[in-house]
Amino acid sequence: MLLPPVEYLFNDIDRKALKALLDKLSKEDDEFCKNKAEELFKQQNIDMAIYSIGLAFVKNRRRVQTYHPYFKAYAVHKVASKVNNWYAVLGIKDLTSGFDDIKKQYNRLASALRSCPSVAAESALRLVNFAWGVLSQPNLREAYDNQLFNSSEFLEYVSLSSSYSKAATQRNA
Repeated sequence: MLLPPVEYLFNDIDRKALKALLDKLSKEDDEFCKNKAEELFKQQNIDMAIYSIGLAFVKNRRRVQTYHPYFKAYAVHKVASKVNNWYAVLGIKDLTSGFDDIKKQYNRLASALRSCPSVAAESALRLVNFAWGVLSQPNLREAYDNQLFNSSEFLEYVSLSSSYSKAATQRNA
């Protein structure tokens, strides 16, 4: 699996600050949580923006379609900042994915971001378009794959992902 485990993405979050934010937001409605997420993103606090928009989901499940593109935009930024990997930015789980699978995932993600009013959407779409530009052209993808597979960061990431995957498999067994 190529997507980073959630534990990896949020392993450096300030738990006290998160608890304080969630305590504050627990008294507010979903629209307030969405606005807070946008404010936090503008302050470059992507982690707290993700938790805030997640809380908006929980508070009003009828607006999942409204909040989901916000979540996707924040998630693209989080993955891009934490994992230097264009496959992960597009949400591609398999390095051997063919052109059609990558194109389908790109179209899904780009479509959601184009319709998203979030302040994060435009820059997330730029990241997604760049990832598509690299992975959609065979010669660029091959060069990128060679660089990626030989990087120590990728090898460390794969090792970390494997250990999380093994732990999850053992938990679910």
